[in-house]
Amino acid sequence: MNFRFVAVAAFAAGLFPLVGLAQSPPPAPASPPASVAPAAPKVYIPGLEQFMNVILTEHNKLWFAAKARNWPLAAYELGEIKEVMGDVQDFVPVFKSLPLAQMMDAVVTKEIVDLEKAIEEKDFKKFAAGYDALNKACNTCHAGTENEFVVIKRPTTPAFTNQDYRPHKK
Repeated sequence: MNFRFVAVAAFAAGLFPLVGLAQSPPPAPASPPASVAPAAPKVYIPGLEQFMNVILTEHNKLWFAAKARNWPLAAYELGEIKEVMGDVQDFVPVFKSLPLAQMMDAVVTKEIVDLEKAIEEKDFKKFAAGYDALNKACNTCHAGTENEFVVIKRPTTPAFTNQDYRPHKK
């Protein structure tokens, strides 16, 4: 027998089973037992600090909108504050064993309503008094949650210098 033929035949015989594997479909993945549910995707829920930072940003913008007498923008920013406060109530109703949701309700029903009226009346003097009352309410809440080192005040500079706070005609 020809040595070359034997070597090629042996080589082919060794590859033959591998060729068969390459052409057969991969085995199906094992199914998890019926009692094991697939893991749910992780959902991000902001912490209280992230919510408060958004409120602080909107609070800054609210001041400059009203100061520029841009009442539609002021109403919008106050609406954003209310929306985030609602999120806090939904996602962080209790903080340090305190009823944070109820504490925020008190602010929404008094200080926020007063600001809404001042904006509706386009009265900057009432707005400024209401804004200061809101700051006081925020600081009282911070003190009540042992965060008295977080002090809110009237801003002196816009947080965003690339926003025009002046009213614009439609």
